Amino acid sequence: MTNLTIRLDQNDKNNFSEICDKIGLSVSAAFNVFVKAVIHEQRIPFELSARDDSFYCPANIRHLEQLKKLDDEGKLHFSEHSLEEIDRMAE
Repeated sequence: MTNLTIRLDQNDKNNFSEICDKIGLSVSAAFNVFVKAVIHEQRIPFELSARDDSFYCPANIRHLEQLKKLDDEGKLHFSEHSLEEIDRMAE
């Protein structure tokens, strides 16, 4: 065995550790699973893409920030609907 040191954002590390705990894996075991998958598949075992994610585009971020501001000010109101009502609205 050998040691590997990596740098991660603290929040990412904490979130990753929590997920590993829920799955029942240590962080070290999770990285070993990733390494074994890369070796076995001879590739990164998930898609890497430079495509734009419209949810995180600047225009949508501004829109979401505006909605949050309205909500914080008590100016954003939602109405409740049953699933049946939503289905009828979609027709």
